[in-house]
Order: sequence, then structure tokens, then C-alpha cells
Amino acid sequence: MSRAPAGPEGLAGDVDVSVIVATGREDGCRRLVEAVRHQFADAGVSHEIVLVIDGCPRYHWLAEAGERADGGDMNVLVLPRRVGIARARNTGIQAARGALLAFLDDDCVPAPTWLTDLVRMSRTYPDHVAFGGKVISSGPANLYAQLRDTVYYYETFGSWYTDPDTSADVLGAPYVNGGNSAYRRQALIDADGFDQLLPAYSDVELGRRLNCRNRAVLSPGMAILHRHPADFRQYLLRCWRSGRARAVLWARRGYRQDRPSAVLARVAANICWNNSVHRCRRVTGSAARVIAVLTCQEAVHAFGYVYELIANRPAGRTPAPPADRAAGSDVGDAPGAGVAANSP
Repeated sequence: MSRAPAGPEGLAGDVDVSVIVATGREDGCRRLVEAVRHQFADAGVSHEIVLVIDGCPRYHWLAEAGERADGGDMNVLVLPRRVGIARARNTGIQAARGALLAFLDDDCVPAPTWLTDLVRMSRTYPDHVAFGGKVISSGPANLYAQLRDTVYYYETFGSWYTDPDTSADVLGAPYVNGGNSAYRRQALIDADGFDQLLPAYSDVELGRRLNCRNRAVLSPGMAILHRHPADFRQYLLRCWRSGRARAVLWARRGYRQDRPSAVLARVAANICWNNSVHRCRRVTGSAARVIAVLTCQEAVHAFGYVYELIANRPAGRTPAPPADRAAGSDVGDAPGAGVAANSP
């Protein structure tokens, strides 16, 4: 499996927190850097920001941003070609020096309590290795944002995710959202980072290898404001990628919840029952439109799954899971959990 090699020796824990941002959007990234620096300014926590620019020209504002070579807090890595978020994050892991390695999407804004809650959780739960929180839509009235929150995140993380009044920490999550996550450095390196060959779900798969069911903590205070897909095409593209990713997980890793019978049975159950009976009640708007979009979501997810299985199937035989299937097949989620079928 293509994952991250271990980081440079002798650097672990040189700073308390490394914030790693795989980025391809200049304006959003600058806003994020300013927000992160503002939180660290009075926190009494040593930090660095590792920017991994994924196949884009170097951002013009970086010359004034304070990079490490000039005594600043930022390490900028410019990749000559686009490699994808998992590989870009792994590049950041190799360069990072923090005892905690945090990951933020470049188009998000962290909540004012993001840093304090991360540090609090890392100290309160010394035996846990993964920390995360809510990903709150910047356009909550948008249908596709609602579907992410009230279908995918609700079914994956529970009702606390959509409850604005909750304040308790949550244990037992199957994974932490990659765009708003933090891991203890050594645990992440021991797990070899993110799987670079997945078209999506690299955070989900990492959660399985880290056994996040028993080693992750979520806090409502460690939240980010994030842009979810804004239109039908973007939404279905994510559904397509998620279907392909689950096929890769089955073919290469043998996770039982990603086997064809489990995936297609869940698709059928959602189309025939869950979409119209349960899911549409959690979304505001026309029930007919919501059910239609959810049905398209399931169909596109299934098509992506089947396409990937066929496209990568050796002639004359079924794709075989690798030798580590026995170790990986039962790790993490119960069947169907962790990936709220079949959302992006």
C-alpha cells in the first residue's frame, strides 16, 4: 500500500502542534492561515503551519507571511504536479515537527474554540490517538449541505452532530473527518499515514487502521465552518468517487463492510425504504426533490462501485484482497458503519 514514510528523525515533538494544510485554493488558504495564527497567538502552545501546495503556483502572499527560513512559523512545500489530498497530506506529515499533527481543509474557518478543545482533548484522553469535531456547512439552507449533515454525518456520528446545543465529548466514532482532524504523531507514523491510492475515504480507511472506535474523541468545540457541495453535479461527483473508493477498499483491503453484497444491499434498502421513510424527514424542502436526489445519490454510488470493481478486475478472476485482509477485515467499523451508505 502506498502510504507516508516515517517523518524525519529527531523532530518529533519539536513543537506542540503542526497544522498541515493540503491546498489548491489561494484566497481560502490565506484566510485559514490568518485564523489559525490568531488562535495560536494567545494559547501558549508552540506551533507550526505546514502548507503543501498541490500542483499550483506558489501563492503570491507567502513572501510576507513569515516562512520558517525567515524565522516564521510556516513551512511551505510546493509540489510540481497535482498528487491528490492523501499524498499531499502524507508529504506534510514527513515535514511536520509537532507532537500533534492536525489537518484542516484550505477552504474552512476553524471555530474560536478549535485549538483550545484540541489541546484539552489531547491532555484529557492520553490513551486516545485521534481527535476531531463537527464540519458545519457555511450554507446550511443548501439542499446538498443538508444532505451531508443530516444524512451522511448524522448516520455516521450520531444525533449529536446536528444538535447545536450539545457540549459533551463523544467517544467511539469510526473515524475523524480528514478536513478537521488531529492525530498523535507517533500513531500516525506507525500507521503509515493516509492510503494514497484511494480516490476518496482515505480518512475513513485510516480510522479503521487506527481502530478509532476505541481510540478517537470528538468535541463539538473543535468545529470548522466549511463549504459543502453547492450544486447537483458536484454532489453526484462526490457520490461517484465514494463508490469507487469503496470498491478499492474491498479489492485491496478486504474490509467486510465494503464487500459487494453489503454495499448493494444497503443501496437497495436506502432506495426502497430509508430515503422516503427516514432520511427525507431530516431535510427541509420538497420531499419529492429530496427523495429524487437521494435516489440519484445511491444509484451513482453503486455505479461508481461496480465500475471500479470491473475496471480493476484481472481477466478471468475476482479481485482478491491482499495478504493483510485477515488483520484488516474486522478492524474498526461494524458492517455498514463508518460510511453512511452511500453518501459522498
